[in-house]
Amino acid sequence: MAELRKDPVSGNWCVVGYTILKSTSVGICPFCPGNENLTPPTIKDIKNEDGTWAVRCFPASNPIFIIEAGEGKRAEGIYDKMGNVGAHEIVVENPVHSKTMSSFTENDYSLLIELYKDRIADLKKDKRFKYILIFKNHGELAGSYIFHPHSHVLATPIIPQRIELELYHSMIHYQKKERCLFCDIVSQEMRQNKRIVSVNNNFIAFCPFASRFPFEVWIMPRSHSAHFEKLSGEDVKTEFISIMSGIMKRIERLTNAYSIVIHTSPNVLTFQGHSDDLLIDDYFHWHIEILPRYLRSSKYKREDEFYVVPTTPEESAGMLRSERV
Repeated sequence: MAELRKDPVSGNWCVVGYTILKSTSVGICPFCPGNENLTPPTIKDIKNEDGTWAVRCFPASNPIFIIEAGEGKRAEGIYDKMGNVGAHEIVVENPVHSKTMSSFTENDYSLLIELYKDRIADLKKDKRFKYILIFKNHGELAGSYIFHPHSHVLATPIIPQRIELELYHSMIHYQKKERCLFCDIVSQEMRQNKRIVSVNNNFIAFCPFASRFPFEVWIMPRSHSAHFEKLSGEDVKTEFISIMSGIMKRIERLTNAYSIVIHTSPNVLTFQGHSDDLLIDDYFHWHIEILPRYLRSSKYKREDEFYVVPTTPEESAGMLRSERV
């Protein structure tokens, strides 16, 4: 049984003992229409006018986090660990097996956004879940081995370390200046106009000042907003789709492997912030991070939100002890 363990040195939580299962349906895509029997039952879908599904969400067959698991916070000496309670859902983004985001239509994006918003809002109702993480890995170098367009929704009992750092630094900035850090970044990028890739009335896409990967791009609303799931208004939505589509066309011309992560606010029902005097809505600002993968850069550094380890440290130590040097 997998569990969460906290590294006392870095403060990061790792999923330990997760078994990676191999697909038994050789040559058959479980995400294609007509193969719904190869996946768990649908949680939520949005249908076309003819009654077929356009975008579909269902529980992962081999989930990292499990709704039925107990939280079970406990200690082992100085170490902390807990059960892998949470949720892990798969979103099949399109019925067409070979379609990638650069060829998504405006309607494709619109339906996908609505499903993402639905899953975030629904999962945030569960007070056990502190964060709802949506991410997409495309291409083997990014860790995806099913080509059909899909993404993951994780509901987690802890806040991922990178999000925790963003929350902390944006809170400190707000305490000092009474301004949102991300709003200040948007203002400076607009003023300098050195790293902007695309901009419209409501959104900006730019390569961050301290990029971790070549051609890394962030998409951010120009007006302050903490919650991706509250993205609304036809004009706003149309401009978001336009800038997202344009960036993905550029990215896919440069690489066939990338990760996309939505950074939205944590679950306010459970979040115990760093300061009781401030609200998340004041200092956090949702954004999307697009991380192209290259052999040279991916070899040294990954930006997964969680480390997921198939063997426990105890098993690994035993295996290493049994090896002759």
